[in-house]
Amino acid sequence: MYQYKAYTPDKKIIEGTIDAASDDVAEEYLRQAGYHHILTLKKSRRSFNFDQAFPWLHRVNRMDIIELLQQLATLVESRMPVVQALWLLAEQAPQAAMKDVINKLGKELTGGASFSHALSAFPQFIPAHYCEVIRVSEQSGNIPKGLRLVAGYMEKETAMSKNLTRTLAYPAFLATMATIVIVIIATVALPSLSNLFNSFGATLPLATRLLMAISRFLTHYALYLAAGLAGLAIVITWYIKSASGKQFVDKISLKLPVIGPVVLLRNICRFCRNTAMLLEAGLTVPQSLNSVLGVIDNHIIKLALTDVRRDLIKGKGLSQPMARNILFPRLLVDMVHIGEKTDTLQSSFATMADLYEKKLDQKIQRLLAMVEPISIFIVGLIIAFIGLAIITPIYSIYRALG
Repeated sequence: MYQYKAYTPDKKIIEGTIDAASDDVAEEYLRQAGYHHILTLKKSRRSFNFDQAFPWLHRVNRMDIIELLQQLATLVESRMPVVQALWLLAEQAPQAAMKDVINKLGKELTGGASFSHALSAFPQFIPAHYCEVIRVSEQSGNIPKGLRLVAGYMEKETAMSKNLTRTLAYPAFLATMATIVIVIIATVALPSLSNLFNSFGATLPLATRLLMAISRFLTHYALYLAAGLAGLAIVITWYIKSASGKQFVDKISLKLPVIGPVVLLRNICRFCRNTAMLLEAGLTVPQSLNSVLGVIDNHIIKLALTDVRRDLIKGKGLSQPMARNILFPRLLVDMVHIGEKTDTLQSSFATMADLYEKKLDQKIQRLLAMVEPISIFIVGLIIAFIGLAIITPIYSIYRALG
């Protein structure tokens, strides 16, 4: 790490730090960043850094990347070179992990790589189709437009994902807490009550005997049960990640009565939103479809889009092959047909993306409206069963003693 003080191209003095292997490398980075007049450059002693000592506590998240792209677009619009803007943003990065990402991007650019190519090294942050948008904006000489376009679409995707997570959080929390309470009652409280019932020689009802049998099983075979569940989870995970397993799960998920429409609509939203973005960036329709295939997470829908792209290349247009597949809504097909006729495909896809995102939100809300009462009802039945199994023999003992 080196501390530097240098003149900027507009004759201002700027100082900061830069990560480099040697003095010569640091000077080269600064010159390529636009700082040709370096006043001082000295190696700084590394002090204890909490972020570096505990990197797992501070990871780069999607919002950090969105903010980086927005800030970078603003700096480039002010005619600052991309490399110089990256070094400036690296100095202001609040976390070591984010600073490391920005420094790596800067080093790639100083080595002669394009910004889109440098971003492609971070697929966990920037998917390939977003890099394609930035690549096209670089070729057109309007990088800020591409950066803002990608940041805007990523922000919309993040908001939708957070909404879905927030929607499902309550039922998941309720099920988890109910499971913990039931396990505690069955393994801690019930054995003591069982000894009490046996000491009085009470005749236990069926519900109590069944609950005691479950309690004994959990108490004596807890490790075997945990190992069996862990093994089952590993097998299921392996099968789902396999090609045949993913295809089977994707096929079944589309046929489920409530989940299926949500899965289909979510992928249709991704198709429309990302196609609109890629077309706006300047890609052709076949190029856009090729990039969009990477964001579709359902194998059946991906195969349908692959067939559409193949027919499109053969000169059959876009709406005609889409109309032959029942997965694509009729309204979407009609809008695409109109967009083809009027040369407004980007606008058509953007309009349908807005419409289907609203529909998706409504379907998720309806799903939540069903999941919440059903989960509460199931948990209530289980608690009622446990209460009946415990209270009934206690009441019998009380009556016998009376």
